[in-house]
Amino acid sequence: MITAVFSTALVGTPDKPSRLSRIATRLFDALVESRARSAALELRRHEAFIQDLSRRQDHSALFLDQADLLPAKI
Repeated sequence: MITAVFSTALVGTPDKPSRLSRIATRLFDALVESRARSAALELRRHEAFIQDLSRRQDHSALFLDQADLLPAKI
């Protein structure tokens, strides 16, 4: 993650924000929103994956018995 630190000496006075400060603020807000959307999407995918795993039934016992003869020679 890239973090930017803006000094007040570079940005301008707090009374009237400079154009660079407004652009930096918009950029930072857009980055935060993008990360929040990405995290929410990843959380929804993870929850769907966990629900899918809990819905599946375990059929592994059907394949444990290998004593049956195969229908044809391989």
